[in-house]
Amino acid sequence: MMDILTLAADMGAYAGIGAGLAILGAGIGIGLLGAGAGRGIGNIGGNATQSVARQPEAAGQIFVQMIISAALIEGFTFFGIIWAGNLAAGFFN
Repeated sequence: MMDILTLAADMGAYAGIGAGLAILGAGIGIGLLGAGAGRGIGNIGGNATQSVARQPEAAGQIFVQMIISAALIEGFTFFGIIWAGNLAAGFFN
C-alpha cells in the first residue's frame, strides 16, 4: 500500500504539481478529520462516565445520548472523508 507522500509525488510527476498537492491536502484534511473525531468522541465518553458516576440512576438516558452524539460525529467524519477524497479526485478528470 502506498503512503500519501509517495502517491502525491507520483501524481505530481504525471499530472502537474496541482494534482500532487491535491492528494497531499486531502491526506492532511483526512488526518485532521480523524483527530477531531477521536477527540470529540473521547470527550463524549469521558463526560458520560463522569455523569454516570455522579448520577447512576440516569445511566440509561446518558448512554442513549452518548451513542446518538457519537454516531453523529462519525457520520460527519465519514462525510468529510468522502468529500475530501472527491475534491482530490476532481483533479484527475
